[in-house]
Amino acid sequence: MGFRFGIASVLAAVFLMPAGADPARADFQFGSHVPKDATTPEPADLYRMFAGQTEDWGSGSYAYWAPDGTFWAVNEADQSVGRGRWHVTTLSRMCYEGTWAWRQDFGIETRRARNCSFYRRDAAGEMWSTTGSMADPWFPFSGASLSAGNTVAARYSALLATLGISELRLLD
Repeated sequence: MGFRFGIASVLAAVFLMPAGADPARADFQFGSHVPKDATTPEPADLYRMFAGQTEDWGSGSYAYWAPDGTFWAVNEADQSVGRGRWHVTTLSRMCYEGTWAWRQDFGIETRRARNCSFYRRDAAGEMWSTTGSMADPWFPFSGASLSAGNTVAARYSALLATLGISELRLLD
């Protein structure tokens, strides 16, 4: 829950490498250190990139980043939902904190989760991100995973109903 890049993303990157691609460069593209020429985007630019957008996290998992700093997330495959707040720091980290709920055995489990991602843009204009420290692996971040508007609301409401939850509140 709350991880931005799972093993499926890494495996897809390895197994879906284009024909003729240089395998030696694959390590650089998928999970290397941030390119040396990368710079930190302006916080306002990073905010504008996410605000009012739905992000496709893959495998039936989506998050909507509302301009007012709230977010809603769903993972249809795991039948889980998340709700909370998001912000961009002065160091251009996009962070979110929220409550996640999912069916566990014969009940509903909830937990609070917090995640922050660093972003950098290389000289070619490609965005890179990591959810770990600056020394952790970096991955290309495609703006193609973002679409305008809230396409999460209906999925979120449907999953709440399926889970038998009337409202999901941020845990303290």
